[in-house]
Amino acid sequence: MAMRSLTGRAMRMALREHVAAFVIVQMVLIFIALMLDFADSFESIRAAAEGRNLVAVIGQYTLYRTADIVARLMPVAALLGAFLAEIRRRALLETVILSAAGVSALPTIAALCWMGAVTGWLQWKLERDWRPAAVFAQVELGAGDYAERYAEGLTDDQHWFVREDSALAGRVLVGPQPELREVSYFIGLNGAGFDRLIRADTVRPLGGGQWEFEDAEIWTSTPDGRLIGLPAQTMELPLWFQTNRLRYLNPSAYYLPQEVLLTRAEADPEDPYMRTTIWRRGTAWLLPGLFSILGATLAMTGFRGRVTRVPILVGMAFGGYLVTLSLKIFWALGEQGALSVPVAVLIPPALALMISAVLQWLMHRESRGRRLPLG
Repeated sequence: MAMRSLTGRAMRMALREHVAAFVIVQMVLIFIALMLDFADSFESIRAAAEGRNLVAVIGQYTLYRTADIVARLMPVAALLGAFLAEIRRRALLETVILSAAGVSALPTIAALCWMGAVTGWLQWKLERDWRPAAVFAQVELGAGDYAERYAEGLTDDQHWFVREDSALAGRVLVGPQPELREVSYFIGLNGAGFDRLIRADTVRPLGGGQWEFEDAEIWTSTPDGRLIGLPAQTMELPLWFQTNRLRYLNPSAYYLPQEVLLTRAEADPEDPYMRTTIWRRGTAWLLPGLFSILGATLAMTGFRGRVTRVPILVGMAFGGYLVTLSLKIFWALGEQGALSVPVAVLIPPALALMISAVLQWLMHRESRGRRLPLG
């Protein structure tokens, strides 16, 4: 009997309905998001297409933006799709007939688990690999908001790189071969000043943590506060940050390629921003399945016998939206260090699972003839 619930006809019927609803909702969300995005980005797309085929550039841009949009909205599509699928199944009397035949909600939950396994893998792959690749492919294309925010080239302002007793300031040439320009490197910082100052026109990475300072002037501080300079020369010095710190200068942690993210997290293991992103990517596979189960469960509570309880359905839909909204809230708390990172990342999926389990238990008890406070 348990195997029939997991693989039988009732499960397959539920799976078809839920897959169709999820795909339709996801496509609608993608369409709406792309239309809003094109309204803001079309001029930059047209500029990026100068000398190229405009249709091909639009196609590339649409593909890159779709990867980003799906990664953001898949949990919402999972919840809303499952919610609407259960309402449609009720309208077609499918669930009524199954209930009259003594079939529980288990085949539906099994169908959502099977679907969640696939969509969970997609969510994990999008968060970890495809979304970061799409963002920087869009930067390379030169179209859209990301291309403007993370544009390659020489920065207008100086950027500071600081550790305990050293600091380096310079303009950054962002790109596949990053380097620093107009550099001031302060060594031996203390409350009263510094021991040495190295100025260089250009600083290039050589590999292995070594950097080449081109046309460098060395200024040494004397005990009486004077600076003594030495002639310009080319020299090699180690620096504490890696080349990818310049290549990916401004992007948020969740846009970083996985290997870059892990490298930065290893360099600063206490950084809550990096740790939250690692945990987000590691648990992304949980979200679509759990939110699908939550959406279906919330919809099931809107019916009692022949009565469709519209206020209950509306309230449950709003409650499901709040749970999806809690994802960003708790992620932000983890990134700011206000909550332990594992706690911040795991609360929303745990909340979805807990609400689903409690409501399913209440509905099961109610089906046994016990009047319970489900509205």
